[in-house]
Amino acid sequence: MRTTEKHKSKRILLVDDDIDLLMLLERKLQKTGYIIESAASMAEAEYVLSLFKPHVVLLDINVAGDDGRKLSWKIKNTGDNRDAKVILMSGYNYTINKQLLFGADDFCAKPFQSEYLMQKIESLLSDASSVEDSLVQRVEEGVRKLSA
Repeated sequence: MRTTEKHKSKRILLVDDDIDLLMLLERKLQKTGYIIESAASMAEAEYVLSLFKPHVVLLDINVAGDDGRKLSWKIKNTGDNRDAKVILMSGYNYTINKQLLFGADDFCAKPFQSEYLMQKIESLLSDASSVEDSLVQRVEEGVRKLSA
């Protein structure tokens, strides 16, 4: 994949205690044009969330013994990051529907091909862009009707 203009302002937070995976994903996503921050613990992830305001959070379910699903629920139900898309990931066999109970937008089983993950991210971001575009169009139509 090559860098595109649409990626330049998209922020992704990576949360996993596997430092090698974090570094690999960070390099891959940065090459594609995303702005990346990473965290290796839940405490670090919560701190980065408060400052970084990501569009997507790629979150491992088990981060150094802490449950990433709790952070997923917190992201989706409290604070300034409710619009962030959350992709939970795990090397354990979880059912996808169970993950969605915690507010996650998607699930990715480890190990995965990086291209597969990139497609999931692209899909979530394009869905979000479509919703934003639709809302802008409706507001503009409303303004035109009021002006007429």
